[in-house]
Amino acid sequence: MHKSRRRVRIKLEYKVQYADPLQVVAGETVTVGREDDEFPGWKWCKASDGCEGWIPVEMLSHEKGKTTVLHDYSARELAVQRGDEVVVQDARHGWLLVRNKKGKRGWIPASHTEPLY
Repeated sequence: MHKSRRRVRIKLEYKVQYADPLQVVAGETVTVGREDDEFPGWKWCKASDGCEGWIPVEMLSHEKGKTTVLHDYSARELAVQRGDEVVVQDARHGWLLVRNKKGKRGWIPASHTEPLY
């Protein structure tokens, strides 16, 4: 994982795009679809429970004709408002996994943030 722990301020509001995000555990098999055109490095995947979402390519293992997830993972996004401050927990391919002051966490586009000095 690309762990960070820096604080950033939200400069653009972000609204959750997927209400029922994909959540998988390490070793779970997924069906892999297309790569994201806007954010290369993310693959659209479908879990056995039918939920779908983007997974970073480095979290996927392709062996013996099947694709498995290497780490527990959630595609949950986080709604944020301009001026919010969040802590970055992971950064991958133009997206940040952040935690807000209420303890909720999820993915947001890195382009919606600015560093705190």
